[in-house]
Amino acid sequence: MSTNQTKALELADEQTAQKQYRKILREEAAKPIAYSGPANGQWTGTGMPKPRAMGTGDLLGRVALVRPDQDLLDGGADFYIGESHAKVNEVNVFGWANPIACTFFRGSGQHYLCEDVAVVRALVSRNGEIVDFVDETVRADAPAAPFRKRGLSIPTPPRRSTQPRPVPTPPPSSAPIHGQPPTQHDPRPGPKAPSHPASAPKVGDLTPLRAEALLREQLQAPRTKSLAPVLATLQPDQYDLVTLPAMDNVIIEGQPGTGKTIVASHRAAYLVNDDTPPENTLDGIVLVVGPTSGYSRHVQEVILRLAGPTERIKVLSLPELINKIIGIKRPPRSHQTRTWHDADWQLAKLARSALARIKSAKGVTPPPEEIYEHLRTRPGSVTSDREWARYLQNLPPYKTAILDDRHAPLIAFIKWEVLRPRDFSGIEHVIVDEAQDVTPLEWLLLDEINEADAWTILGDLNQRRSDHTLNDWSRVLDVIAIEEDTPVRRMSRGYRSTRPILEFANRLLPRSQRKLHALQEIGPTPSVNKVPNKDLANRTAAELERLVEAYPAGTVAAISAAPLLVTRALRTRGWRNSAFDETVWRHDKREVSVLTVDEARGLEFDGVVVMEPCDFPLNVGRQGPLYTALTRANRELAVVYSRSLPDGLRNS
Repeated sequence: MSTNQTKALELADEQTAQKQYRKILREEAAKPIAYSGPANGQWTGTGMPKPRAMGTGDLLGRVALVRPDQDLLDGGADFYIGESHAKVNEVNVFGWANPIACTFFRGSGQHYLCEDVAVVRALVSRNGEIVDFVDETVRADAPAAPFRKRGLSIPTPPRRSTQPRPVPTPPPSSAPIHGQPPTQHDPRPGPKAPSHPASAPKVGDLTPLRAEALLREQLQAPRTKSLAPVLATLQPDQYDLVTLPAMDNVIIEGQPGTGKTIVASHRAAYLVNDDTPPENTLDGIVLVVGPTSGYSRHVQEVILRLAGPTERIKVLSLPELINKIIGIKRPPRSHQTRTWHDADWQLAKLARSALARIKSAKGVTPPPEEIYEHLRTRPGSVTSDREWARYLQNLPPYKTAILDDRHAPLIAFIKWEVLRPRDFSGIEHVIVDEAQDVTPLEWLLLDEINEADAWTILGDLNQRRSDHTLNDWSRVLDVIAIEEDTPVRRMSRGYRSTRPILEFANRLLPRSQRKLHALQEIGPTPSVNKVPNKDLANRTAAELERLVEAYPAGTVAAISAAPLLVTRALRTRGWRNSAFDETVWRHDKREVSVLTVDEARGLEFDGVVVMEPCDFPLNVGRQGPLYTALTRANRELAVVYSRSLPDGLRNS
């Protein structure tokens, strides 16, 4: 039998296994749930038992060992990694959050079976169906046929135990090699390896890639509107960060495209997964905070696919969160500060002083409006600082301020102090993506929301868009009052953008920070097009049309400080605005997005046109907004300008 024929049979076997696995999960999810326990908010919030979550039922991959295992595998020598535990034709399937998945993801945390891994198979899926697989041989003594052919019976789904699983005993080193008769098992217990040993390699070091061929194929595939799960190609450094214990605070930094949002979304799902070890999880809610509503939509789908329908994860942009706390319905826009006072956490302390004075004088908790007006009309009662007093005196009346995005964080903080929404009770871990753009006042508000003070903070200080945000992670730690030795883990490998794009964008950075490790070495050199000012918008629209033709199955965007100029040019060329999203334009089944740099944060596209770079706002020592815009491109970048380029981009 030829190699191709053998692989075709194995592929059919894996496709059958996935169908059976999905059938088992459907049957498990359909089982009636016993009603027990009191009806109270701590139990389910409604007094009714919650239905079992049913995910997609995807198998991610398969692991073969050099010898059978008696403890977890009942004498088997291979197993699957999937969504949750089941048994498919006598082969175990373990959930991706189970510690044994370390054998598949090749993380630094050790499971006792890691040393016995012979072959790791990554399953390639498209549209929910397995279409290929990639095998990686880990050991020279791997068996020639590592994955056994199975029968076609479907066993009864196992009952989920409500008790913690016992720690399995590692087999002795004399255990037989896969394919040889087993010897008598030695029952003596072995030591339990820590889940995250102190000697784990730093994430900033370039760890070896796993499933490299599949990873490269996925990176070159067209981008989609929403983020998709990448468990099949999740890399060891990303897996280590995703699976940190819930109470371990961590700051994760990295240049654009290093996978920070992948870590944020997958970590949220991991923290609430039933297979996550008790010492790594939490009882409460995980809040994922991003920069824009576009970001929220971008990551919500991947979290839904990873975690299933759950009330234990909330995904909101910071403007959406603040609007909900205030209780106002308006478009969620980023809060543009005019002076450093607007963003300073001292403002929250002054609000607390006003609250304390009113409560002391009246004996009751005042409404938010009274606290705000006390700050504005009686600043001398809360501060002796003349500069702060002048700032407070110049605040607009409450009814005006509540409609002004500039003052939304202050209004939200005051409301949180006296009228905490029940929707945000029980939050025990906060994941903040694009954290470089959070102001001190907003950090203090998030700290009030975070009941357990557990944090995952992800960002890139080179992308700061305002001088009123904090320029050092140590200053963030001061505001949220967590350990000053909280580790900063750096992600160094660039996955999203090609080397030519990153080299071009990195000219804006200090020379000491231009080092990059781009996985995608080859791609078009960014095109730089100078045109007369009268042709600026039309040339931008033409570049958009060129990129749409080049990437018909992908995504394309223009990023500009003046998006209205671009949309007018598109309209004259026959494009029409979407009825559902004002940033989306369509023509003959083609689609482009026209965005401000603020709207583009946290997003990615196959092709990007950046119009008039000199119009992007500057901040002290940085060109963060422009740097963000240039690095949204995955495959191709075009720049169109009429006046001049920033020095870094002008000097090739």
